[in-house]
Amino acid sequence: MTQVDRKSAILSAALAVFSEKGIEATSIEDIRQRSQASVGSIYHHFGNKEGIAAALFAQGLDGYWQQIKANVAQAGNAEFAIHAIVSTHLNWIVEQPDMARFLFARRQAVSAEHDDAIRQRTASHFKEVFEKLKPWFKQGVLRRLPIELYGPLLLGPSQELARNWLGGRIAFNPLTAVDELSSAAWRTLATNPAHTGVSFGGSKA
Repeated sequence: MTQVDRKSAILSAALAVFSEKGIEATSIEDIRQRSQASVGSIYHHFGNKEGIAAALFAQGLDGYWQQIKANVAQAGNAEFAIHAIVSTHLNWIVEQPDMARFLFARRQAVSAEHDDAIRQRTASHFKEVFEKLKPWFKQGVLRRLPIELYGPLLLGPSQELARNWLGGRIAFNPLTAVDELSSAAWRTLATNPAHTGVSFGGSKA
């Protein structure tokens, strides 16, 4: 097994144990047993349990944002870009509920020593998505607002729905609400919601 494969196996094992026992109750020995890695290998790659959790969080975060960026890049107009963000967000959560629960448990998952790095990583991903939306801001298709507002306006309702679904508080599939939630985000962010966006350099997603 390569070093990359070994690290991946340890992270997969950690997610499984975190999901079963909770982050705080999980020990290095639990992860070692599940991954079949040596204690030395675990400490070599991650240092401690906090290092494992931070690496797992970064892995999940990167996978989530990479899908969003890829799908937004295929959108030929602003409305489809907004739909792509909301749709990808909910699809990713439904497809990877254990990882989604782990990311939602950020306060328990990310220790203080790793928090700044995770914040910077998140900000960098969001900036890349924001850059893809910039042409529509310049064209006047999307409203110009403080950047801190776009995340809550885009995904606030979807986040709440996802939390309730992951917590077993709603029974219906969140994907059935994608069109409704993306339409609501579009109406909130578009300067003229009746306008379907300005196509540039691509086709509709």
